[in-house]
Amino acid sequence: MSRILFSGANLLDGENPAQPGQTVVVEGDQIVAVGSDESIPHRPDDKVFRLEGASIMPGMVQAHWHGSYRGLDFEPPPVGLEKPPGYLMLLAATQAKLALDHGFTSVIGAATGDALDAQLKMAIDDGIVPGPRIMASGRWFITTGDSNDLPEFAFWDIQAQGSQRYCDGVDEFIKGVRLEIREGAEIVKIFMDGGHALLHGSDFVSMTDAELRAAVDATHDRQKLIRCHVTAKRAILKCLDAGVDVFDHADRMDRECIDGFIASGSFVCPSLYLTKAIIATLSEYGDENDPMVIGLRADYDHMLEVLPQASAAGVKLMVGDDWGTAMTPHGDYIKELEVYVNEAGIEPLEVIRWATKNSGECMQMGGGLGTVETGKLADLLVVRGDPSKNISILGDPDNLLAILKDGLFVKQSL
Repeated sequence: MSRILFSGANLLDGENPAQPGQTVVVEGDQIVAVGSDESIPHRPDDKVFRLEGASIMPGMVQAHWHGSYRGLDFEPPPVGLEKPPGYLMLLAATQAKLALDHGFTSVIGAATGDALDAQLKMAIDDGIVPGPRIMASGRWFITTGDSNDLPEFAFWDIQAQGSQRYCDGVDEFIKGVRLEIREGAEIVKIFMDGGHALLHGSDFVSMTDAELRAAVDATHDRQKLIRCHVTAKRAILKCLDAGVDVFDHADRMDRECIDGFIASGSFVCPSLYLTKAIIATLSEYGDENDPMVIGLRADYDHMLEVLPQASAAGVKLMVGDDWGTAMTPHGDYIKELEVYVNEAGIEPLEVIRWATKNSGECMQMGGGLGTVETGKLADLLVVRGDPSKNISILGDPDNLLAILKDGLFVKQSL
């Protein structure tokens, strides 16, 4: 089997500062050698790409992915019921390809209806449609009258669940988790409180301690991960105590929460760009003094202050946002990364680490993803320029000169 050899690379390995003059060798779906140009001999049948200083880095992971979202606004019907399941599957397939074209070779589901993640994963793995590697999620779990169980739709008596599964009591949460995993969920999603403009607000805790523990234990019993929409400190600490693996938003984290994330080894996906987008949109409508906007602005400012502390302390932060709302269309992925760099003051290299090493670890593939080193899967990006100096480079697909997934070119413009 001939090898693919990238020489003259500016190596961003997902962990260390940029290293110029490097060679990366791919054979099959594996990275088989990484080192200085002088240290790696060429073979006669190698297919050699001389990068002349272009950067090579791991494929990124979109860690909060709602593939079937498009154009959701402040007054949607229950999420997942906007269109029939077949339509939403086609939409998810289209947006999966869009994520791949933007350099995200893997995505981690953050809830969808009708087992769309698991079924799309199957189609991608079988070569039916192109797309990134998927860690499949299923419906999110909410209690009656919570979050997306909106009172204005109660009289509809909707039987279709869409993206949500309603559970009340320990037994219903246990069975619900088992049903979602049976349909292919690899990461289960629950809602612990409001916040992020949801019903009841962040002070409301929607699950009892017993329900939370039951959901976590049922998930872990089946050797899957569990993620939670959680914003307030009180609920964050409850989730830490219960053993939640991935924390979505965590708007009111503080030093105690940071210490808990580090001790537990859990992951945090701030998904902060949505907050900025909501504030901007409502302010355009003249609602800047609305209590919800004031609360969101306080949450946003707090996160800009605390995220650098969390990152410096070693919290496993990841990138990924609620793409697919009317304010956050799929494809605008770079805007989240720019928030962390330009507004929170985090170094681009560290944000790249969130998008590669940290998120790759969360994919649960035995350490096979997230860095460029011998023995890892060959999910790679060749990038014009150095995104560790200018993160915005990653926002233009034209700057992605090559995209490899499992050692195969998804894009090749070298």
